[in-house]
Amino acid sequence: MCAALLAAMVAMPAQAQTSVRLYGTVDAAISATRVSGAPTQKSLLSGGLSDSLWGLQSREALGGDSYAAFALEGGLDAAHGAPDDPARPFNYQSWVGVGNASLGELRLGRQYTVGQAFVSAIEVGAWRDFGVGALLRASDNYQVSKQLSWRSPEWGGVQLGASYSFDAGDAPAAATTGSATYKLYSLALRYEDGPWLLAASWEQASAVRWDAALAGRRPSAAQLGASYNFGVARLAAGWSRQRNGFVGRNGGDGPAQLQAAGLKGLGPIEFIDGGRLDALYLAASIPLGRGEFQMQWSQARPNWDWQDSGARARTSQVVSLGYIYPLSLRTSVYAFAAHGRAYAMDVALDASQPSVSQLAFGLNTRF
Repeated sequence: MCAALLAAMVAMPAQAQTSVRLYGTVDAAISATRVSGAPTQKSLLSGGLSDSLWGLQSREALGGDSYAAFALEGGLDAAHGAPDDPARPFNYQSWVGVGNASLGELRLGRQYTVGQAFVSAIEVGAWRDFGVGALLRASDNYQVSKQLSWRSPEWGGVQLGASYSFDAGDAPAAATTGSATYKLYSLALRYEDGPWLLAASWEQASAVRWDAALAGRRPSAAQLGASYNFGVARLAAGWSRQRNGFVGRNGGDGPAQLQAAGLKGLGPIEFIDGGRLDALYLAASIPLGRGEFQMQWSQARPNWDWQDSGARARTSQVVSLGYIYPLSLRTSVYAFAAHGRAYAMDVALDASQPSVSQLAFGLNTRF
């Protein structure tokens, strides 16, 4: 399919129809956060409703229903006026691609996996650290480097997608421990028609080894998601089974050997070493006045014991309530309250299994 798509681009006359779009979101909130065993922290939170970011997109007509496109997108810390990742100014997206109405679109570069993009669309409230990706981490806001992806045209509301990363890790050039590369495969399917949105995905990484005496294990994630808009309310549900670590490397730091190999973020060793995490997500949004009231609940059941304490890992739960009120087509104010049990905001799973509560009131504007 990729070869056919590239071949379709050859010898097509270039057209002058080119558009470039500058866009972005600036979001900040006053927040109060309390983690069990620690005093309440009051702060200014960047990205309470959605991440602060800016980007450039372009699309150029090539003729014959074909086009070329690119996207450059970077996250911002609105509270400090700094990039999310100073070493990588376009840490969200940096890809170039070609597309055709009959063959779909091919993208090359740093981008979201097709599994993340398709299933995360069911999310009701994207509250920072408390959305669908809090426990269904393969639907969290993560991107993958060195990636090749293809998205089909829509056939009667059905769309297919596949992506492959040659090396999704961040290993330094001199690294000699752990896996040489962290390849990541993603397959996804979505169906959208009227009020219905259905999605499914499967992602699997290459084997990860942290000890020469042990066989490597492959992090993987299967996801299912659905939402239906009744008009008076939109309901959403999701399910995920994650094995042998978080495929998106968006969990805890993990073993020092893997961190040295550029594989930080796979989660705790108990999870990486044959662990399984089954998660559920239920949510509803209800129009209320000019705004929207949002409710979300998610749960994740780990199947391991913590090595240091021998205690059984507890079931994690995350719940949130929020309201968004539009001041204009581009600007909204919002407030939300969220609570997590046996949940750590940054890493999801932690042996201390803390409880966390957060209140926030913020402002979101888009351009």
